Order: sequence, then structure tokens, then C-alpha cells
Amino acid sequence: MSDPTLPPSRTRFSFAGTLRGLAAVAVITLLMTQIVVVALRYVFSIGAPWATDLLTYLFFFIVSLPLAGVLLRNESVRVDVMSQRFPPAVRQAIDRVALLGLLFPAMAWAAWKSVPMVQTSWRVLESSPTLGGLPGFFILKTITALLFFTLAVVALILGLRSGVYRADPIEEGDRS
Repeated sequence: MSDPTLPPSRTRFSFAGTLRGLAAVAVITLLMTQIVVVALRYVFSIGAPWATDLLTYLFFFIVSLPLAGVLLRNESVRVDVMSQRFPPAVRQAIDRVALLGLLFPAMAWAAWKSVPMVQTSWRVLESSPTLGGLPGFFILKTITALLFFTLAVVALILGLRSGVYRADPIEEGDRS
């Protein structure tokens, strides 16, 4: 029961947080499925190609779901030795060049080149290349193309706005 003297708490929806939550559920499901696959294979001597495909699908979701959120929040892992010494304006210029000159063109090209593959996959309703595997491989290919497109759009938007990233993680680390 809630305390009536406390103000009601508001739950804030976060797209990146939702994707992280889905990825966390996928990690737990992946671990549980891996235990089942190992038990089936080594304890009961039963091969399960569908389970191996499920592990592949889950790993794909774990890797791809948080990517846009990581880019939006500037949470990628960087090995920077020199950029820590740069002023914030120089770091923003480097980020802008990376987003508009590297990430955007690469992701836009990948999205464009994946369209024929996705169309062909949908035309035949492609299933797993593994014999006895899961159906729906065309969905993974579609998500891959959408992921490329989403990353291209996010890179373009971030690269064109006045402050590339709202808060600089290096400056935040210096304040704490």
C-alpha cells in the first residue's frame, strides 16, 4: 500500500530503456535456452537444430536492440588517449565528422544494399539455413536492414544538430 503523504511517482517512458529491457530478457532467455540445448545434447543425446537457431536469433536481438540507444546516449566504449585533452568543441567536431563522414554513409549504404536481399527473402519466406531449424529467417534479415536504416537516420540527426551530444561523458566524469 502506498503512503498518501508522498507525492505520486511518475513512470517515465524511455525508448532506449525499453530496448535495454528487451535485450536483458533476451540475455536471460539465451542463457536458459543454452542450458536446455546442452542438457538435450549431452544428457539425453538429442540434437535440436531449432534450439541452436533460437540461440542465434536471441544473440542477434541482444546485439542489435540496444544499438540505437547506445548511439543516442553516447554510451559507446571508446579507447581515447588523446581526446581527453581536447576541448569540448574539438571533441564535438570529431564526433560530427565521425557521425556524418563515417557512420551515416556506411549505414545508409548497408541499408540500401540490403533491400534486394530482404525482398528476395520475403518473396520465398526464407527459413533457417540449418536443416530442421526455425522458420522466419526473413524477419532477421528485415531487422538487419531496419537496423542499418535506423543507425543512418540517428547518425544524420545527431550529426546535424547544434550540440552533437547533449552531455559530454568526459566532462561528466570530471565533475564526479
